[in-house]
Amino acid sequence: MNEQLDVINSYFDLVQAFNTDPAAYAAVLHPEVEQTEFPNLLYRSIQRRSFMDILDNLRVGRELLRDPQFDVQRTQVAPDGSVLVEGLWQATTISDIGPLLRGQRLLGQLCLIFEFKDGKIFRQRRYPCYELA
Repeated sequence: MNEQLDVINSYFDLVQAFNTDPAAYAAVLHPEVEQTEFPNLLYRSIQRRSFMDILDNLRVGRELLRDPQFDVQRTQVAPDGSVLVEGLWQATTISDIGPLLRGQRLLGQLCLIFEFKDGKIFRQRRYPCYELA
C-alpha cells in the first residue's frame, strides 16, 4: 500500500479518537505542518493551524462532540505525491454550539488534500461542506 495513505490513515485514527498526545502526532505530522480550513458552517473565515493549533482544535472538538466517524469514499494519489481524500464525516454534539443543538448530528462532506515532507503530512487543505441532520 502507498506509504502516504498509511500515514493519512494513522492520522485519521488519531483524530477520530480525539487523541491529543503530541508524541502520537509527531509520527504523522511534520513539525512545520500547516492545516488550512476554508470557510464553512462552523468557521466563516479561513482557519490556518500549526501543529499545536491542530491539537488545540481537537481538544475543543473532544469537549463539544461525541462519536466522530469519518468514512473515506475516495482517495487519489497525484503525480506530485499529494493525496486527495473525499469522505463523509459525522459526529453528535454534546452541548449547544452556535447553530447546533445538543444531541444533533453534524454531517460533513469533506475534501482533504495532503502534501508531504520527510514522509509526514506537511500541508493539509480542508474543504468541508457541513449540514445538520
